[in-house]
Amino acid sequence: MAFKDSLRLRFEKLADDVVPQLLDGWGDLQKRLDDLNCSLANRAVPENRRSRVSELSLQEKAEQAGQDRPVVRAVKAAGKASRPK
Repeated sequence: MAFKDSLRLRFEKLADDVVPQLLDGWGDLQKRLDDLNCSLANRAVPENRRSRVSELSLQEKAEQAGQDRPVVRAVKAAGKASRPK
């Protein structure tokens, strides 16, 4: 067996052993970074704006999903007359 073939076999064996571990580690790292990102985003939005940010996020997701938002129209009450100021 030539030196070149011996090295190639060693690298293939090393790759077979190491690559799955690296891929598992990469997935764990991505999850940890996602969790950190969510935590930082939650800290960045003031408490009094969180409900509005959540509402806007849901609206954006609905629009991307192709859901049309119903048109909201102001309707005057039938029995009430408006008073002049």
